[in-house]
Amino acid sequence: MKLRLLLLPFSFVYSLVAKVRNRFYDRGVFKASKFPLPIIVVGNLSVGGTGKTPHVEYLIRLLHRKFKVATLSRGYGRKTTGFVVAGKGTTANLIGDEPMQYFSGFDDITVSVCEDRVHGVERLLKLPAPPQVVIMDDGFQHRAIDPGLKILLTPADQPFTRDYLLPAGNLREGREGYRRADILIVSKCDPQMSEAAKLKLRNEINPLPHQQVFFSSVTYGELLPVSDGVGDLCKNPSHANVILLTGIANPGPIVNYLTPRVKALQLMQFPDHHIFSDKDMNALQKKFNSFAPGTGMIVTTEKDLQRLKQNELKEWLKVLPFCCLPITVSIDNEPEFNKLIESYVAKYKRNS
Repeated sequence: MKLRLLLLPFSFVYSLVAKVRNRFYDRGVFKASKFPLPIIVVGNLSVGGTGKTPHVEYLIRLLHRKFKVATLSRGYGRKTTGFVVAGKGTTANLIGDEPMQYFSGFDDITVSVCEDRVHGVERLLKLPAPPQVVIMDDGFQHRAIDPGLKILLTPADQPFTRDYLLPAGNLREGREGYRRADILIVSKCDPQMSEAAKLKLRNEINPLPHQQVFFSSVTYGELLPVSDGVGDLCKNPSHANVILLTGIANPGPIVNYLTPRVKALQLMQFPDHHIFSDKDMNALQKKFNSFAPGTGMIVTTEKDLQRLKQNELKEWLKVLPFCCLPITVSIDNEPEFNKLIESYVAKYKRNS
């Protein structure tokens, strides 16, 4: 808390810069491009940890059987620049871990990355089979595009209303930025959250009349074997010593989920989007040999797995017993949420 107070003057300077930038967009000094197709932005006010990836996947599942869907991301952590469309032989080095996860999970969508989102949409529209809807991952602050539908995520345990601007807190822009959203999703809720607790959070957020508020919770799937010989352990992990290997913003909820379901758990944590190395894998092997030999296994996330599948590392998936924990989201009042999304895309398509 003392460090946060010391950093508040820097947050004030950051706030001024962000406010001036947003004011210029609001008044038309800076141009925001519009495009002749529905664009859905999924983003947040804070830096990481709100669950954007499973929410983007939720939208893909909802739309990809009815429309030609494309995702457009920055491609954080990739070793390329410019506009790239995923294809045969694509790895996380080329497009980043989150886009690679979309590409691995859905074979009938277009997965693209571009730092300049305006240029990215322009290039998507020039493809031989252009998309009918674009889902822009983590683009809430990318105001050079004026999307038709803006979805803002904020975690239940630290909503933007209780956070501070960088560097004192985790906010990328001031709390007032929430006003630009069309839909607000309070993410990472306890599945058993009471209606009273939801109402309290809703009142704290204080949505504008045009804004819809929903609540989502994480759903963990069954462990999936990645390496040979771990299928039985995945089905019955209660007798296994487990190392949880992560390079995500907040592994705490996964630790809380796995701990009562395994014999013993140790966390090996790296920063979000961490590029794993042989040095990391050697350290992991050493930890595994001392903590979980024999009937142990290594659990990782789908996002981390994309980075572990790089050519220079994938042999480790044969050396060590890896499995993967799938993560999806459930949204309360799902029919209403789905109807909002589908109606927006379908209406836009009819009017085009």
